[in-house]
Amino acid sequence: MKTVILALFYCVGSIHLHAADAPLIPVALNAVLQKIHARMTIREVEAVLAPAYPNVKGQMGDWSGQSGYIEYKLDERYTLSVSSGTREGKEVVHDEILFYLYDWPSKRRLDLKVYEWEKQADKQPSSKSEEPNKPAQTDGDKPSN
Repeated sequence: MKTVILALFYCVGSIHLHAADAPLIPVALNAVLQKIHARMTIREVEAVLAPAYPNVKGQMGDWSGQSGYIEYKLDERYTLSVSSGTREGKEVVHDEILFYLYDWPSKRRLDLKVYEWEKQADKQPSSKSEEPNKPAQTDGDKPSN
């Protein structure tokens, strides 16, 4: 009986160690993730993901009004959820992209937000009177090189 219990602990421990050694983002997904950009349709995102995940299929996930998430089932382990909105009657990737990567066996979700501070600085209001409650951006808001 002790041998069976020890064998069980060994198996659980080795599975846990294997999961800890795995990258947060699968290598195949990481290779294509940056090719997904704002205003891509569901079919265009599927085409980007297909070389790494040939059976990928996008479908509407959580949705409210004009925005929500399109979920792409990559394989049995991973689902990629991409923030999207409706433009001209089509569901397209949102301008401010947010990805959720679900790892079902480990019951984890990784949140990835694309934030380009140079582009965001261009969106800042030109005068303080436009948004009085918004704090001014300082050099501390940008990562140092």
